[in-house]
Amino acid sequence: MKKKWHLKEIDSLTIEKLNSELNITSLFSRLLINRGVLCQKDAKDFFLPTLEKLPNPNLMYGIKKSVERIIQAVGKNEKIVIYGDFDCDGITSTAILYNFLFSIGADVKAYNPDRLEEGYGINFDSIDKLVSEGYKLFITTDCGISENQVIEDSKKFSIDFIITDHHTIPEKLPDAYSIINPKLKDCKYPFKEICAAGVVFNLIVALRSSLRENGFFNDKIEPNLARYLDLVSIGTVADSMPIIGVNRIFVFNGLKEIKNTSRKGLKHLISKQKEKFSIRDISFDIAPKINAAGRVGKASNAVSLLTSDDDVEVERLAGIIQSNNQIRQQIQEKVFNEAEKLAEIKLQKYPDKSSLVLFSQDWHPGVLGIIASRIVKKYGLPSVILSSKDSIAKGSLRTANELNLYRVLEQCSNILIQFGGHSAAAGVTIYEDKIKEFENKFESIISNYDFEAGEPLQIDSLVKFSEINIDLISDIERMEPFGKGNPYPIFVSKNVKIESTRVLKDKHLEMYLNQDNYKMRAIWFNFNKSSSDMKNIDIVFTLQRDSFRGNNNINLNILDIEYS
Repeated sequence: MKKKWHLKEIDSLTIEKLNSELNITSLFSRLLINRGVLCQKDAKDFFLPTLEKLPNPNLMYGIKKSVERIIQAVGKNEKIVIYGDFDCDGITSTAILYNFLFSIGADVKAYNPDRLEEGYGINFDSIDKLVSEGYKLFITTDCGISENQVIEDSKKFSIDFIITDHHTIPEKLPDAYSIINPKLKDCKYPFKEICAAGVVFNLIVALRSSLRENGFFNDKIEPNLARYLDLVSIGTVADSMPIIGVNRIFVFNGLKEIKNTSRKGLKHLISKQKEKFSIRDISFDIAPKINAAGRVGKASNAVSLLTSDDDVEVERLAGIIQSNNQIRQQIQEKVFNEAEKLAEIKLQKYPDKSSLVLFSQDWHPGVLGIIASRIVKKYGLPSVILSSKDSIAKGSLRTANELNLYRVLEQCSNILIQFGGHSAAAGVTIYEDKIKEFENKFESIISNYDFEAGEPLQIDSLVKFSEINIDLISDIERMEPFGKGNPYPIFVSKNVKIESTRVLKDKHLEMYLNQDNYKMRAIWFNFNKSSSDMKNIDIVFTLQRDSFRGNNNINLNILDIEYS
């Protein structure tokens, strides 16, 4: 699927104003403006994302009531269960809350349901079993906001639910003891796009503050909550939250905590210890391993790994999760290949399709979200990947376009058993015999949206080779950490000549390029072979410092090429 180039337009006066205030280059100003940095104050917040700048957690609706109930439970030695989702955000938020409550002496248990046996959300049979074990207070993490029926049915047990969640708010809220979700209408917390781990972090900050005021720590060691930011940053990145505002503070500081973490289990998940960790280390190394436990194994193993201090237990759990990850990779490749074939068949038959709904009874439900993301990346269309068990299908939705999938699903709600999620990622449950009807309705709705198919490339700036230097690389590195909302800068250069090429490992293309007698080395990973015979080109690329063997060179990482 062809990529769509979009060069961001910026008013020259805005650039000049920021140049003057910060004494920086016009190119660096352009990069910052594209990320919402418009003045000196914005720049200070962007470049110094310190913990002191976090909003007061008590601005979050429901948090004071929740804190009072938890403190009451701790004081009365009530049995508390943390009921978390089975993805990385659910696992990390469960581990954060469990660790904190355990550290203050609470009688607490972590519980994450089995994806295959219990499914997403709160499972009534699980609640029944936990109640029989004496648990009185249930605190959800990363789930619960849509669980009206289960919470209503659970009232017969005389238990309390505190829901901590961050998913889109449904029309009707569950009748829980309290609900903490930044998206609630009455919530005054100024930043709405935090994940469950971020919500839980706010909860423990408020908890510690209240306990401190009550003199709880007069004869006890007070927990240092900065130590929890390793898990907050992992949950934030894994759940594709925008790395701006509060999330930038979480991740900027959390990456430093990962480097110095005392968590034995997290150390096992890190493939290579390094001086500086990046979002890429979370996305491609740490988070997939944590997610694998919930996808093909038991999420509870990952929670235990992140909370245990027992060397033997940590070693055992790390081995299990490593095995889970290997199995996940094998399953993922098999399912993707099958989904890709189905997509090709559909697009050959209906080349003007605006969406893809792909279904198989044989696909493992634990990898559907990954497959949906990969199908979207390849075809540029909003995609739904479904598998079924006992005539009920469950699936994941993803999109790369400016579509709100949750709002689309609302229009399909009469066909669905259940749905939930975010604007760009959602999940559905549907009867298998309703899939075709859903596919037609989904396609009809999507086709009425004004969007471009294809992978969008949001280009920061036109740049000449003469402007590319080590100072520019250093400026870019100051903008870390990169992620959604603060993407790695993308550039376009025009009228570039290819001087020579060499194919590496039969799939990557090394090029030596020339523009106005300025020469650059470039790599096009997994290159489009049909484009390799071009001579005069326009290129879209990112920049990378090449420090191999003590060098201090610059490489271009090619994202796309067109004829000049």
